[in-house]
Amino acid sequence: MSSFYDRVKEICSKYKKVAMFIDMDGTIVEYNLYPDGVITPEAKGLFVNNKPLKIVLDELSKINKIENIDLYILSMSRSYIIADEKKIWLKKYADFIDENNYIIINKEAGDYTTENRNRIKADKIIEKLNQGYDHAIFLDDDHKVLQGAMKLLGDKCDEFHVSSVIS
Repeated sequence: MSSFYDRVKEICSKYKKVAMFIDMDGTIVEYNLYPDGVITPEAKGLFVNNKPLKIVLDELSKINKIENIDLYILSMSRSYIIADEKKIWLKKYADFIDENNYIIINKEAGDYTTENRNRIKADKIIEKLNQGYDHAIFLDDDHKVLQGAMKLLGDKCDEFHVSSVIS
């Protein structure tokens, strides 16, 4: 079986311009579940101190060198605090991804709701596809989110669970 990098490189060889969308929680950063009520203005440092998933980040760093691919972070956040800490975390551990390519969808800001949670990322991918990309790749750890993307995007996107990178 070929490596994840080889699979991405093969996809890129078929298209002129590819956008790759990468989730954070459970995909490139250790997943920590925060109970309701924990995210408060006093709760600084919860996300920024989470451990990186080095094997995935190393693979993405290599993928970033493929000429016709742009990497995007596509992550949801329950609060402004966590959204800000995600950006700090990315600058520390994934500095090869351009800060302009951070798409952090914030529930506290009204960017998503419980009702559209499983499709909001697919909507963001569609927006980028309409800005000059002819194909997308989506890496996430949430099966419902990946299935929602598969349903909405069809053959315009290849969806991968994070386990594809690790295997």
